[in-house]
Amino acid sequence: MTTSDMYHTGKENQNLSEELRHISGQLDELIRLIRDSTAFRTENKPDVPAPSNNEVMTIKEAAAMLRISLPKMYEFARTGKIHAIEIGRRILVSRSSIMALLMEGEESNGN
Repeated sequence: MTTSDMYHTGKENQNLSEELRHISGQLDELIRLIRDSTAFRTENKPDVPAPSNNEVMTIKEAAAMLRISLPKMYEFARTGKIHAIEIGRRILVSRSSIMALLMEGEESNGN
C-alpha cells in the first residue's frame, strides 16, 4: 500500500466516521422526539373523562366521575340511590341525581 493509498483510505475512514456521527445524531434526535410524543400522549390521557356540562351522562361516565366501580354504580341505579333511566341498552344518569347522592352522604356524615 502506497502513501497515497493510505491517505485516501484514512480520508475515507474519516468521512465515514463523520457520516456515522451525523446519522447517530439524527437517530438520537428521532428517539428523543418519539419519547417526547409518547410521554405527551400518556401524560395528557385522563383516567377520568373530562367533566362536561351535560345534565345527562352514561352510567360509565358517572362511575368514572365519582371514581367508583361500575358494578357499584349499577347497584346505585338498581336500588334507586340515583335516578337512572334505561334507553335501549344504555343507562343514563342525571348530574343532579349524582349531586343529590353526594349531598345525602354529606348530610349523613353531619357536615
